[in-house]
Amino acid sequence: MSNPKPRKKKRKSGIPTGNAGEYFVMGELLRRGFDAQLADRNTKNYDILVGLPSDKVLKKLQVKTVRSAPWYVKTASYSDDLAAQLTIFVLLGDEKAQKQVRYFITRNNEVARHVHHPQNWKNNGFMPLNAIKEYEDRWEIFAD
Repeated sequence: MSNPKPRKKKRKSGIPTGNAGEYFVMGELLRRGFDAQLADRNTKNYDILVGLPSDKVLKKLQVKTVRSAPWYVKTASYSDDLAAQLTIFVLLGDEKAQKQVRYFITRNNEVARHVHHPQNWKNNGFMPLNAIKEYEDRWEIFAD
């Protein structure tokens, strides 16, 4: 009798998690008095436009969401024109999570040195939770 191969657990789609993060961020921004608008799906390099009602120009914001750290990131987001861009790293927790959603609000250039690149990965990497903990709930950055 042969030993059957154990089946790999099928990985869930990350799309619902990403969508949830964007909507949680939108809700927080609106609750705090900011104007915010979701970008069209698959808009390159940003997910939300945000600013104060008095602002003439809205800021582009990237949202990265996971159920558990680390976050999967693109290396290109941490250099050149995107280095000063704002990113909110959202930590949802699992489906049964009893804790509140956590938000870590950074400029890409503040955390670029912490991107971990596995061997042979050129274009992508991971952002560990320890690298962004100090940026938790830094909503005031949007008023600058």
